[in-house]
Amino acid sequence: MEQVLEGLLLINGQDVYTTYGAYLTELKAGDHANYNELLKPPAMKPYTAVAYREQDGEALPDVLPIPRFEARDITLHFAITAETKTDWFAKYTAFITLLKSGWLNIEVPELNKTYKMYYKDCTNYEQLTYLKEEAVYASRFKLKLREPKPGI
Repeated sequence: MEQVLEGLLLINGQDVYTTYGAYLTELKAGDHANYNELLKPPAMKPYTAVAYREQDGEALPDVLPIPRFEARDITLHFAITAETKTDWFAKYTAFITLLKSGWLNIEVPELNKTYKMYYKDCTNYEQLTYLKEEAVYASRFKLKLREPKPGI
């Protein structure tokens, strides 16, 4: 599993799998929830319009101003694995410390994209458990990140 997950996600230049045992995970095989969130186009800021009571609809200028995106929240599913409970707690603590450090440059080489975000919330956490087949301790959680200036 190690070679498959290495280099798939970097935060502030660090490979999060090799450094923290963290990686993007899906709830079931074949899902693409993480990439769907990252690639979903942001909402547009509304155009300034005037609604006259005497007219149907709304009035807009003949030439619309340059369209701009709204800031957006993105929810990503992460897992952290380690061979021992002690190692897991150390990696988990270090990963959370990274998240709260401020700006997060999240690089996804497979998509050839880098996102500038900050940590906002953990919306779900699944308890640490031992996975016999993989012989690792693991937990899974959803992180909400904010992208104040989204791009395409």
